[in-house]
Amino acid sequence: MRDRAGQDCLHVPSGRFALYLALRHWFKPGDSVLLAPTNCEIVLFMVLAAGLTPVLAPVSWRDGNIDVPAVDWTGVSGVLTTHLYGQPDRIAELREACSRHGVTIIDDAAHAMLTTVDGRLAGTFGVAGVYSLAKHGRAMSGAFLTCADPADLRALEEARDELLVPGRQLAAVMRPVIRETIYRTGLVRPIWHALKRLGLMTWTGHRLPSREPELKAALAAAPAAAGGGDARSTDAELLSALDYWLSIDQADWRMRHGPLVRRYQNSRFRVIDREREPRLAGVRLLRETPWAAEGVRHAEPQPLLRVPLVVEDRDAVVAQLEQRGVVPGFIYDPPLNDYLGQVPAGPNPEAARWWTSHVLPVDPLRAGKIAGLLTELGVRPAVPHEV
Repeated sequence: MRDRAGQDCLHVPSGRFALYLALRHWFKPGDSVLLAPTNCEIVLFMVLAAGLTPVLAPVSWRDGNIDVPAVDWTGVSGVLTTHLYGQPDRIAELREACSRHGVTIIDDAAHAMLTTVDGRLAGTFGVAGVYSLAKHGRAMSGAFLTCADPADLRALEEARDELLVPGRQLAAVMRPVIRETIYRTGLVRPIWHALKRLGLMTWTGHRLPSREPELKAALAAAPAAAGGGDARSTDAELLSALDYWLSIDQADWRMRHGPLVRRYQNSRFRVIDREREPRLAGVRLLRETPWAAEGVRHAEPQPLLRVPLVVEDRDAVVAQLEQRGVVPGFIYDPPLNDYLGQVPAGPNPEAARWWTSHVLPVDPLRAGKIAGLLTELGVRPAVPHEV
């Protein structure tokens, strides 16, 4: 990963753990950090766990990323990039604005392991960058935190080691192996329906139930940690208290990885490289369809994690795709301010609402099949109206 990023990297169990370490290292308690309301809720929970104040950015209806010219930078100390589904942020504009306002960038490239901007890898445009093997590579664990300053990296390594917990190494390898087998053999449909019939899989409306009163109580119950106390034991107590929110889809997000897990994760780099060209081919196919989001249609093709299409009656389309063995993921609906009432909406929240209610993220490795299904189903492209 160091060779790819061009700077030193720290291996961590998960992208969310990397985000937490970066947020605690570069910001002080109470600092305001800008993030997109179209992002995964785990990013919001990590900002809260780090004792920081989330500020929601305006986003573009073209790609769901931060609309840089519309940002109010008043009081903002930091910004988390989005690179949603791998489509890059307007990074040159973002860096210029942050430089002008004295704002620190954490470059979250969890969706963007293969994304480049002007020949430079996403994740290298801030004081720190985050990469995830759980997304590209489908390892279900493993991530990297990168930064240019060796002294920062040593401090981050110390913080990591103090917060890691033991876990089941064999299970951490077997789960992604089984998932990969399902993915490659086309058994998604029977397994998905079997899990639903057994009550082990339910459609929850895209996001984890927020349980906001309990979240507020958990944050209030650990004021030292939420307020940025220096003791890592206090940090660990808060992380444990917030386990419901911080462990979405990854219960072992802080697990110390042994040689078996690391060896498996290392093998996934071959998968990432092997899939680069097929991903590009899928993106090129989907960007020519009537459903392609404007940001994908008019940008240079990238080997995206998912290709954002925008469709009418998105939830009905999802249900029809599920019946045909296609299970879309990465649907972040509703926007974070509607999901969690304690977080005020940013400028132009209607753009975020339009995006989250219409976006259909499509695996570019399944582009031909899904384009055929959408045509067969007569799915209509969504057209924005004054967003």
